[in-house]
Amino acid sequence: MDNIKILFAAVEVYPFAKTGGLADVACFLPKAIRNKGYDIRIIMPKYKNIREQYSNLLQPVCELDVEISDKKFRCKVEFTEYNGNIVYFIDNPYYFDRERIYDYDDEMERFVFYCKAVLEAIPLLGFKPQIIQCNDWETGFIPYYMRTHYGSIDYYKDIKTLLTIHTVLYQGVFSKQNAWDVLKTDWSYFTENSLDFYNQINFMKIGIMLADVINTVSPSYADQISTGLPFDVEPIVPVLNKRKKDLYGILNGIDADENNPGTDKRLYANFTYESLEGKAINKEMLQRELDLPVRNDVPIVAIISRLEITKGLYLIEKSFHEMLKDDLQFIVVGDGIPYYRYLFSEMMKAYPDKMRYLPYNESIAYKTYAASDIFLMPSYTEACGISQLIGMRYGAVPLVRETGGLKDTVKCYNEKTGEGNGFSFWYANQWVMLDAVRNAISYYHKKDIWMELVHRCMTQPLGWDKSSSEYIKLYKCIIDGTQYISG
Repeated sequence: MDNIKILFAAVEVYPFAKTGGLADVACFLPKAIRNKGYDIRIIMPKYKNIREQYSNLLQPVCELDVEISDKKFRCKVEFTEYNGNIVYFIDNPYYFDRERIYDYDDEMERFVFYCKAVLEAIPLLGFKPQIIQCNDWETGFIPYYMRTHYGSIDYYKDIKTLLTIHTVLYQGVFSKQNAWDVLKTDWSYFTENSLDFYNQINFMKIGIMLADVINTVSPSYADQISTGLPFDVEPIVPVLNKRKKDLYGILNGIDADENNPGTDKRLYANFTYESLEGKAINKEMLQRELDLPVRNDVPIVAIISRLEITKGLYLIEKSFHEMLKDDLQFIVVGDGIPYYRYLFSEMMKAYPDKMRYLPYNESIAYKTYAASDIFLMPSYTEACGISQLIGMRYGAVPLVRETGGLKDTVKCYNEKTGEGNGFSFWYANQWVMLDAVRNAISYYHKKDIWMELVHRCMTQPLGWDKSSSEYIKLYKCIIDGTQYISG
């Protein structure tokens, strides 16, 4: 085994805790890196559901005291080997034995505690990492503590930090008073070191400023968030610009075993790119289950997404009256903002023969991936996107807005050259999107071209092999103090 040791800190890891794509990355990226012979281990909080569902798999590692906010907590560290990973769990019932991962009044205190507990636990694990890979805002105080306290201790001084930004939509912003109550640090430290954020504490900003290296999950997103193109990141752009020479983009992948239409037991029927009969069966069976007209000549256009404004759903809101005049079936699967749940429910009532909306569950989501012909992602901003990759793996041709990782993974089909693996549009405008939908449907009816696109999507190398190799290259550059060059 190569002498690179990584501790991967994340507050969501599939299957133990998941609200979004971070959990998938936190499971399958370390698994891919371990498969290449590198010692990468995961550390996360132990939530209530983990205690209830996985306690029989966990083994004790150590106990330790962690002080925070004038309180001292005795907590345990447990571990398991699961799904090709070694996972450590920080067990502190006071902060983590709760129903949800997020949205509590003591959010700042909980995740500052997690960051400090990770660092306190390292000398007791029997595993000393060369790099701590921090993931998203919840881990932003790991670089902070490494710079302000632990980095001056001999044991820690050679450990580097990498902050991986999965999205800048969520930054962990809290009041200055919260910071004082939890950290007991003079506010002048934050102002003098440019860590204050409009007289508040911002976990993401602190991580960006103090981590040794930063990366995000696609090259285009790395460029966009440092130039301020997505509307949700503008206040933090100067910080990202300041660290631009240390900011890199490495594209996400998907686990090819977990997302395999040839073996997936969640489907009505299995299929491969060499034999697509099973995809046609999935389409027919989903139409029957959802009480849509059973037609193999009509394209199913699908969205599987969190229902929030950054996903570009306002483009659907503005254009669905026109879009659903066309000969198509439209399926939306997802949870999120109540307004969008209401909107899609009303659309379903208005177009009972063409449209279905279903709250998210894994079974119906994967049946929809397998049944759909066109996978629509009109996102306003998208760090990488996992759904379009899963859609391609299941033979759904992607139609995306050209932003972030969508731009990096989907190339618009060009009939003259025969190049491309999907369809795309740039302007975040309902009429531009509608034109792209109609263009994709026109090719759906050109069966030779469409079958070539489906085969091209399904045979793309969408797994973690290339991306994990890029992360290994980045780790080596961090350890050696050299410049990372992708490719």
